Amino acid sequence: MPTETRVVIAGDWHGNVNWVGKAIPSIARNSSGVRTILHVGDFGIWPGAGGRKFLDAVDFWCARAGISRVLVTPGNHENWDWLEEAFVSEPGNPVALSSVVEVLPRGYRFEIGNRTFASFGGAASVDYEMRSAGIDWFPGELPTEQDVERAISDGPADVLLTHEAIDGGTPASEDMLRSNPMRWSPEALNYSSRSRALVTRVWDGVAPKILFHGHMHLADEVALPSGPQVISLGSDGQRRNLALLELSTLNWQWLDGGTK
Repeated sequence: MPTETRVVIAGDWHGNVNWVGKAIPSIARNSSGVRTILHVGDFGIWPGAGGRKFLDAVDFWCARAGISRVLVTPGNHENWDWLEEAFVSEPGNPVALSSVVEVLPRGYRFEIGNRTFASFGGAASVDYEMRSAGIDWFPGELPTEQDVERAISDGPADVLLTHEAIDGGTPASEDMLRSNPMRWSPEALNYSSRSRALVTRVWDGVAPKILFHGHMHLADEVALPSGPQVISLGSDGQRRNLALLELSTLNWQWLDGGTK
């Protein structure tokens, strides 16, 4: 959509109906001309009444805010059994979840405002040992080697959207990973490390100017010595859950903070 000049990037929403009733209207109040939300996962993709209620809420608030579409890079807390079946039915293409919401397969490329975007969903549920496979944890959340190779095969993109963090990312994320304040088991930490290693390979291969990710529930940012920027978005209920990206310059700002 070359006529768009700015987009909003959103962090984790976790199917939180009350939160989207605040977050989406705030976009209309604080930024004119936004037609697209790019969501970086843990959106709330679940079959059944609860998932449908959330999608209905997103559609309702987007219509009121003038938002035409929400493109979701899926996180780990989504139903990956359902997602994998859906992606098989639409190979290589986004899957429509509602009148507004589409979910993107790993490695999907698109353009908005003459900027190129790459999407790479999934992440490790570090708490998987406390979850039940096929109920609230799905092994498909972790990317495969084939996913990585496919994602990097098209070369560089201006913007990379992931759910998972990368190695060597924002200071807040790196500090949490080092300190392990929740005392996760060695097995859980290894699982998380494997996921980050895969996504870091995508980061290296796509070589974006800017990366937006969720997952960590830690709003932070860093400009790396090599030039690219990494932005970690806050979660529902936190400040800095939304960022506004100007497509002409790739300058961005928190919707409740200053320009970067």
